Amino acid sequence: MASALDASLIFDTADVQVIPGQSLTLTCGVKQDFRLCFWENDRGDIFQVEDVHAGVHPGMRTPEDLTDNQCGVVIESLGVEDLGKWTCKVLLAGRSLVGSKKVGKTKAVECIEPFVRLGDHCYYFYESGVKTWEEAREYCLSMGTWTDLAVVNDCHQLTLVWDHILMYYNSSRYWIGGADLGQEGSWYFVDGSTVPVGTPFWYPDNPSGNGNCLSLSFSHGYFDDEDCEIKVHFVCQAFE
Repeated sequence: MASALDASLIFDTADVQVIPGQSLTLTCGVKQDFRLCFWENDRGDIFQVEDVHAGVHPGMRTPEDLTDNQCGVVIESLGVEDLGKWTCKVLLAGRSLVGSKKVGKTKAVECIEPFVRLGDHCYYFYESGVKTWEEAREYCLSMGTWTDLAVVNDCHQLTLVWDHILMYYNSSRYWIGGADLGQEGSWYFVDGSTVPVGTPFWYPDNPSGNGNCLSLSFSHGYFDDEDCEIKVHFVCQAFE
């Protein structure tokens, strides 16, 4: 009978480039009986494979082919928050096997009109009318398969977006893709990532509690919380 010392991991360590919103199959197998296996991501979230295969984790499922892939899982719609290192760990009697790979975002060569590239992202600045936050989001979603209200979650991108507005437009404020509609005070972008707090993102003393949707002010370049029913211009983003 083969012992645990004879076991070997079947794992491709090559990094992968993906497009957020697409499915991702993470393969991991072992040439031996094992006790259990699990996946861990960069955030420290741990997913026991047996639970994934049992349907415990929404958005994750069993791969169609489990041949030499007993510990494989499928993420049905990859989010930006899912990017980073994923580690498969298989526990055997008295030892463990570990394999890791990095999941990165595919970079688009160019933005498709009417989107313009600012830094690493593609944006569309809607200036031909005004809409509520929900109406603005519906419009952005209708523009393509991977489009939505803009996610502006780092200082560099915030500067690029605001500078573009200052250079080409003069509207008072713009909806972007953040809200605390799920729970008051818990702000998230439409891709599931957390809206940064404090400076240099929010205007002083904001969020004020006066609204549940996120806008970017033309006058000072900070985030404001606004009544979601106010009609203003907005910024869409194409997610590569």
